[in-house]
Parts: sequence; structure tokens; C-alpha cells
Amino acid sequence: MKSNKIVAIIKNDVERSIKNKWFVILNLLLLIVTIVVLNFNNIKSMFKDEENYADDSVTIYVQDAQNLAYEQIVQAFINDINVDVEKTDNIQNYNNEQLDANIILIDVQPDDTEYIKASIMFKDGTDNKYINLIESTLNSIKDRMISENKNLTLQEIEQIKQQATVEMTVIANEHGNTSQNGLYIISNYLIFFILLLCLSKIANTISQEKMSKSIEYILTSITAKQYIISKVLSVCLTVLVQFIFMLAYIVIALMISGIFSINGNYTYTNDISIGNIINSDVIIYFLITLVFMCLTVFLQGVIQCVMSAKTTSIQEAGNATFLLITINLVLYMVVNAFSAGSHILTYIISVIPLASMYFIPSMFILGQANWVQIVIALVILLASIPLSLILAQKPFKNAILDFSPKKNKRIDGIEKILSTREYQERMIERKSSGKIGLVIGMAVILLLILQIFGGIIVSVFLDSISSSITFISQSNIYLILSCIVFVISIYIPYLLLKSYIPKEEKKENKGKEDIIKCIKYIIIGIPIISVIQMICSFAIEKMGVGVDVTETLGLFNYTGKLSTVLIFLQVAILPAIFEELFVRKGIVGILKKKGAIFTVIVSSLIFATIHMNLSQFIFAFLVGILFAIIRLKTNRMYPTMILHFINNGFAVVEALFYDHMIFMQIFTYFNILLNAVGFCLLIYMAYNKFMELKDKDSIQKFKEQLDYRKIKLNIVENMFVFKDYTFLVTVILSATLFIAIEKVLSIM
Repeated sequence: MKSNKIVAIIKNDVERSIKNKWFVILNLLLLIVTIVVLNFNNIKSMFKDEENYADDSVTIYVQDAQNLAYEQIVQAFINDINVDVEKTDNIQNYNNEQLDANIILIDVQPDDTEYIKASIMFKDGTDNKYINLIESTLNSIKDRMISENKNLTLQEIEQIKQQATVEMTVIANEHGNTSQNGLYIISNYLIFFILLLCLSKIANTISQEKMSKSIEYILTSITAKQYIISKVLSVCLTVLVQFIFMLAYIVIALMISGIFSINGNYTYTNDISIGNIINSDVIIYFLITLVFMCLTVFLQGVIQCVMSAKTTSIQEAGNATFLLITINLVLYMVVNAFSAGSHILTYIISVIPLASMYFIPSMFILGQANWVQIVIALVILLASIPLSLILAQKPFKNAILDFSPKKNKRIDGIEKILSTREYQERMIERKSSGKIGLVIGMAVILLLILQIFGGIIVSVFLDSISSSITFISQSNIYLILSCIVFVISIYIPYLLLKSYIPKEEKKENKGKEDIIKCIKYIIIGIPIISVIQMICSFAIEKMGVGVDVTETLGLFNYTGKLSTVLIFLQVAILPAIFEELFVRKGIVGILKKKGAIFTVIVSSLIFATIHMNLSQFIFAFLVGILFAIIRLKTNRMYPTMILHFINNGFAVVEALFYDHMIFMQIFTYFNILLNAVGFCLLIYMAYNKFMELKDKDSIQKFKEQLDYRKIKLNIVENMFVFKDYTFLVTVILSATLFIAIEKVLSIM
């Protein structure tokens, strides 16, 4: 029971923080700033003439004795007036001092297998778009040379392609690696800023609740330790939400940048993408930073709770916060003083709680930290948290209960409560709708962010994982990791939705009658899906929009039994389970009390949105309507799961076994039989429904259900679900992802 109260306190505090108008204003500014910063060159290019770019010229020196790649590199940059490609025979004469961000050196030679091998040398700070274009040009040359060799087997071709074609050497600037130094400075400032917000929030909350005496009432139902945990966790979760929002803003900005690049309207657009700015070291750095930051914020939050409990006014609480912030400022200055060298004192200080939040990430990005040091610091930090809770609960409770308030002026001007019960109920309903929008929006953002960054992490670590696991091919490892990312990216947001699904009264289980009803809906669902599929295929073909995603991405190009099983798992089984849990149990469960029509439309739109491409969007929306109706009619999950599995499973079987004539004939006859049985049952059920409507009472009831005015009023009242900042971010993120993915698919 107490745990439920703690969860309720945390939920209430987080919701109030996120829905606060200043939080919304701050995030709107962050969204705008992120888009502008990451698209600065795109915006600048819109207002500059081509002549202004003459100073940004780049010279590429190519040493290619056998003329393997020189002509192709020239052709690759022939339309770029800022790039000059020159051939040279003395590339070794260039040293680090002569090399700057406007010079790129390429050495091209045939390797032992008579294919191309190249090395690229450039200065840190060189525009990545030039390096990427050079690399892709050299890879295409190698692929052409391989294809011309008719004596190679498929296995030999795959092995040769996996060998690196390009070796890159990045020369650091005089002051070290610019990106690493920038990352080190920005991350420390960000940690300091987040800590300031968290400690201020804790101090103000406890001070206000102490002044109003509400904290004394709360401590009668939960312990001081549980109260501290709830307050600190609520602040940490608010910070986590802000972190997720920032990831969403970065993705939105990068997708907008990608749209600029794909459109090709601006010749000088920088090649900014998530893949270009993230590597394994950066991922590990951010994970270390996130772990140490969350744990240290929690620890300092406990300390701040005790300090705030001893204050007698909000002003004193602010002073207590300032004291703790000053301690952090001193630690930050110590990091700047000691992290430049590998002293024994640095390693000792770096494992001390509070200091480790600044030292460990900074030393890691500068290449000074080792894993033994990181593990020791983490263990000590983890051990200090329960110890701090044990030591804090008694002084915290004593400080709260011993408080004797000073003489306060009488608070006048209390707001008058509106007397009309109807108005109050409407306000409560609108507030409830806003909470629904917040939760659904947060779940969708979390799903998209996890899928995007999960895919990037898989791509970054795939080569290292494949080299350590030799008994499975790289393609199968990729499929396995993709399945894991898919499950995690949907199940975590589902858990968020699940915590907000209202508990329903247990209905009487009719046993056999319910099972028969579910089977009927499964059978009639099969032909309806077939009709929707035919309509969508015809419409998309006539409109000339959409692409075959599976064909474009080569999803069914894998060979082997294990690949077949993994593809079937990824396309048919996992979506049927986890997408149904997320949409039909999570989304529908939260929206159910808002009316059937509103629930069906919104859940179907979200189901279509998470597919992230036009050709699947239309079909998923229409099928989503069918699945939502079946979910509401049966109040069971397994009918939609089975239908989802059948739809996806049939598509996989057709794609994988299209060249097995006998099997496909049997499969086609079986499909036709299922559809025929479904159509017959659908006609029978429609006839029975028509016979029921002959009764006047049934006709009147049916008219009331389809009353346009009631439906319109219900939708208008429920529109408050969308009047939430989180839902706005969800729409922007989904729209930018949708447009960017469509443009990428259109050129593949």
C-alpha cells in the first residue's frame, strides 16, 4: 500500500513539472535553438550567394600511380565548385604542420588480392561530407572490380567486401581533438546545469510543503525515508524526461538537416547525420556520464532534502541549495585543474562520490580513465546511496517535526471555488485528458528514440561483435540484435502506458461463449484484411506514392535456415505480440473511457505512425481500425495478436518461398479457403444484425450510436488530449522522421 502512495507522489510531481508553463516555454526555446544550431549552415546557405563560398575551397591531393581511382574521384566532385582534385607523386612530403582542414590526402594502391586499397589523411575539423563521398567512391570502385571477376564464389565476394577498403588517419589540432574537448566542456556544463535545476527543485518543493504543513500529513502515511526517495526520484525522472526531449529535439533537427540534404536545394549543406556524430567511444562516454550523473544527482538530492528540512523559509532553502552548488563548483574547478595530467591524486579523487560524476566521464573522453577505476568509482557510489538514506531519515524527520513556524501574515484573497458542478467536472475531465496526451506522447517519443538510437548502437558495435562471434554470420547477428532492439524499444514504452491504464472491474468470464466470439472475429477479420490490402495496393499504385519497404531494404535477401527463422521472428511473431501490447492494450486501454470512435481513430493513427513510411501507413491505419474494433468488442488481446500474426506471417511466407511452386500452390489454396470461410461467416453475421434492426427499439438505439452531433461533441471534448506539449513534440518528431524516411526510401 505504501509503495502505491510513493508511486502516486512521484507521478504527481513529475506530471506537474512537465506540465508547468515554464517547463514548456523552456523546451520550446530548446527545440528552436537545437534546430537552428544543427542546421546553421543550411540556414546560412539560404541567404548567401555562391561567390561567398570561395574561401571554403578544399584541395584533394591524390597519389594514384596506376590510375585506379583518380578519374572517378574527379567525377565525384566535378559539380562542386569548392573542391579542386589534383594528382601528385610526392604525397609523403606533406607533414602535420602543412596539413589543414582544407587539404585532404589520398594514397591509392592495389592490395595483395589485386583490388583497390586506399588511405585518407585529413585534419580534425575537415567537413565530413567530403570524406564520406571519397569513401563511397572508393567502395564503388572496389565493388565494380569484384563484379568483373567471374571466378569468385558468393562466399569469396562476401569475404572480400567485408575487408576494409579505406584506412583513415585523422590529425589532431594543436590543442588536441577538437570534438573531444568540445564534448568534455559541454558535458560538464550540462551536468552542472542539470544538478542546479534538480537541487533547486528539491529545495523549493520541501520548503513549500514544510511551510504549508502538508509534509507533516504525508509523513503520517509513509516513512521519512520513503518520502525522500519519492521526492528525489520525481526530480530525477523529470530530468530523464528532459533528456529524452533533448534526444527528440536532436533527431528532429538532424532529420530536418537530412531533408535539406536530400532535396539538394542547397549545394553547401553540411553532411550532418546521427551516424556521423556517434561512434563507439561517444556512446560509451554518454552511457558513463548518464549513469554517474543519475546516481550522483540522487545522492546529492538526499543531502539536499536534509539541508532543506532544516530551513524555516524558502529564502533559507535557496541558501542551502547555493551551498551545495558551491561545493559542486569547487569540484568542477578541481577537475579542470587535475584532469590534464595522470597524477595518483587524480585517480584517488576520481573514485570519491560526488567528485566521480565530474572526473570519470572527463578522464574517459581524454583517454586517461581505465575500466578498473570506473568500476571502483561506480561500486563506491552505489554503496553510498543506501548509506545516505539510512543516515538521512532521522535528521530529516526531526528537522520537519521540530519546525515552529514564525508569525505569518494572514493569507487573504483565496480564490473562490466555482459553484457549478458541471464546470468543475469539465475541468477535471480536461485535466485528465491532458494527462492522457502527456503519457501517450511520452510513450511514442520513447519508442521512436529507442528504435533510432538502438539501430545506431547495433551498427556501431556490429563489427566488433561479429569478430568475437565466429560461429554465426554477420547478417544473422544483425538480425538477432535487431530483434532485441525491437522488443526493448516497444516493451519499455508499453510499461509506461501500462502504469496509467485504469483498473477495470472484473467481468464475469463466460468461458466457451467468449472463446466462440473471439474465434468468429478472427475468422471474419481475415477476409477484411485481404480486402484492405487489395484496396491499398490499388490506391498506392494509382497515386504513384509509397515504396515496397521490404524490397528496398533487402529484408528478404538473406539466405540460410537461421536467417529464415530470424526474419519470420522479426516480421511476423514479434510485431504480433509487442505492437499489439503497445497499441491495443496500452493505447486503447488508456483511451477506452474517451469513447469508442475516438479510441479507434487515435489508436489507429498511432499504429500507422510507428511504421514510419507512407506505403505501410495507409494499410496500418485501416487495419488498425479493424483491430481496435475487435479489441473493444471482445475485450481480449489474442484475437488481434492472431490476426496480426496471420497478416505478417502470410507476407513473409510469400516473400521467402515464392520460388517453391508446389508449396505456393498449396499455400494459395489454403489462403483462398480461409478467406472464403471468413466471407461466409461475415455475410451470416451481417444478416443476423440486419434482422435484429427490424425491431424499433434496436433501430432507435442504432441511430443514437450514430448520432452525428453526439459524435462531434465527443471528439471536440476529447481534443484536450492533444493540447499537451509532449504530444506536440511527438507530432513534430513523427512528421520529420516520416518525411526524412520517405525521401531516403525514394532515392534507394
